Amino acid sequence: MAGALHSQIPHRTFLMRLFCFVLVLLAVAGAQDRFVAPVERSGYTRVTSYDTLQTFLKDVGSTAFVLVEPLTKSRKGRTLSVAKVSLSKTFGQDPGKLRILLFAQQHGDEHTGKEALSMLLAKFASGDFKDVLQNLEVLIVPQMNPDGGELYQRRTSDSIDLNRNHLLLTSPETRALHDLFYQWMPQVTLDLHEYGTLSRSWSDSGFIRIADAQLGMLTNVNTSPEIRDLQHNKMFPYIAGYMQGQGYFYNEYIVGSPGDRVRHSTTEINDGRQSFGVLGTVSFIQEGIKWRTREDRLQRRVESHLTAIQALLEYCSRRAREIVQTVQKERARLVALAGQPVALRMDHAQGKGELRIPVRMLKTERDTTWLVKPYFGEVKLQKSTLLPEKYFVERKDSAIVELLRRHHINVEEVSRETEMTVSAFFTDSITRANIEEETQPLVSVSCRQIKKTFKPGDFMISTRQPQSLLTAIILEPESMWGLTKYEQFAYLLKRGQYPVFRLP
Repeated sequence: MAGALHSQIPHRTFLMRLFCFVLVLLAVAGAQDRFVAPVERSGYTRVTSYDTLQTFLKDVGSTAFVLVEPLTKSRKGRTLSVAKVSLSKTFGQDPGKLRILLFAQQHGDEHTGKEALSMLLAKFASGDFKDVLQNLEVLIVPQMNPDGGELYQRRTSDSIDLNRNHLLLTSPETRALHDLFYQWMPQVTLDLHEYGTLSRSWSDSGFIRIADAQLGMLTNVNTSPEIRDLQHNKMFPYIAGYMQGQGYFYNEYIVGSPGDRVRHSTTEINDGRQSFGVLGTVSFIQEGIKWRTREDRLQRRVESHLTAIQALLEYCSRRAREIVQTVQKERARLVALAGQPVALRMDHAQGKGELRIPVRMLKTERDTTWLVKPYFGEVKLQKSTLLPEKYFVERKDSAIVELLRRHHINVEEVSRETEMTVSAFFTDSITRANIEEETQPLVSVSCRQIKKTFKPGDFMISTRQPQSLLTAIILEPESMWGLTKYEQFAYLLKRGQYPVFRLP
């Protein structure tokens, strides 16, 4: 009996050792499944280079929840990638899920959005946030401007400001982003940037802004009032409360200075927020804080960006059905707007609302809040027109049509010679006006009905499509954000008769 017991002891010891060995293997395997973003791996001592980002994307793109694909190439041949995040094996197979598009570093010298999205991808690839992915699918473009990022400059290598290229879409980077949007039609978009806090225009007033991040919502009055209400009264308060709970300063995005006028950011349709917002999208811009150098206070800057993104994802997951229904309603409305007003001009005005923002007093280095004065917190309509049933463009002006098609706007060719009564524009004057603190052309036209014969090869654009408002903003000669703003289309105003016709 004793001999039998003695013979079992080594066997049990072997099993115990084997069990411990298996536990160690599982722990190592688990550790290997944890992904760490490059900026975190560096201890937040440096921003991530293009090559390092590509290696990281290749690693996370091989996981169960993240698929990384090439989106396009920059002028210098660098790859822009998109990461598709989903619990499903095939992205987009569940039409009931809310889709969100996140993109960063349109401006090459603004790195923290890229770093925050890299950290978010590391978490997704590690299996985190499965709860929010029950109701969401996420598209992530972490670096829109790799050429500018490597040069540490705002613009691309060919001097294009990507965040002012969303109407012309002449850059491969912005064109690819819009192609991605139209492929998946996300209901929510977020464009990540940085704002400078040490400008003389603020420090001369005795204080500087210290918000870790600012959230910009839709301001163009053509965008949906219901979506703007959702942003202001539900989504922003939730994210701001979440940020406050994590110890961060957060406020609504403002531009300007105390010595001039303080307003919310541009109503331009050619940036990464309004261009998607006018298509019935819950579209945001988020501006993280920028200090003296790229790496100055880098950890807090990146983590505050990431915390706000996580708050947005959490809110969207909890209220996914409500958001989807709101967007569906707006996009259905957009195809039936013929005869309804479309805004051509607007401006920021002082309203009754108040805004307090976190600031630091320079003399005392004390943090406090400042009641923004003067606060141009409202955008008011200045000029509008009624959306026609159709627009017509002659064949000789095919450059206009090429632009429309870059926006996936359906353009038909006239099949047979047809005479009809249309409204034609005639240029009365072109003056220069101060629009959002920049001098820009302001066009005045008269309109009268004429009989016009359209021939095969001319073009017809129906407004019964989701881009109805966008089409009018582009084509109308008195639109402050339309074609007439751009030098390459200045010739359109030199003929006397503007070469775009309306079918009332």
